[in-house]
Amino acid sequence: MKSELMVVSDRQTMALLADPLKAEILREMNQPQTTAELAQLINMPRQKLGYHVRQLEEAGLLLTVGESRRGNCVAKQLQAVARHFVISKTDPDAQVAPDRFSSNWLVEQSARTIREIGVLSADAAGEEQVQAVTLDAEIAFDNLQEQQAFAQELSEIIGALAARYGSDSPVARRFRVLAASYPKPPGE
Repeated sequence: MKSELMVVSDRQTMALLADPLKAEILREMNQPQTTAELAQLINMPRQKLGYHVRQLEEAGLLLTVGESRRGNCVAKQLQAVARHFVISKTDPDAQVAPDRFSSNWLVEQSARTIREIGVLSADAAGEEQVQAVTLDAEIAFDNLQEQQAFAQELSEIIGALAARYGSDSPVARRFRVLAASYPKPPGE
């Protein structure tokens, strides 16, 4: 069964994902198809494409989801194992100095979130959605003081909500809360 997200941390699989042709193959294999169908789609000889498809299959990035028959020929229908592939840093235990206001800290926390959601999604194995809440908003500040005051008040509000609703029970289901703010990229 296809999952939404696969987190990749081993070097060999990372190298496969870094190859532009293999990345294109995975994008195009979002829906089940044969190597011959894919070869037509991306205008490449089937034999040459077959080499790359086999590597992706052996790495567990493509899986057989059915068969297609044409006369006496049977072709495997393949599909990417996930909609999104995320490369994780190789050492998830490496520590970065916790500067709440740095982009490095935001990247580290975002990477942790992606890793953990990837693990939870894989454990759920398509049986259920991972329970999560995503808040997304855009805000503009006239000056740095307003931005800092907003960050301080947001931190206090989240802390108060966590204290009010949080449980000390050892059997309570634990959740992470991550709120982030960063400049909107130009042109978006």
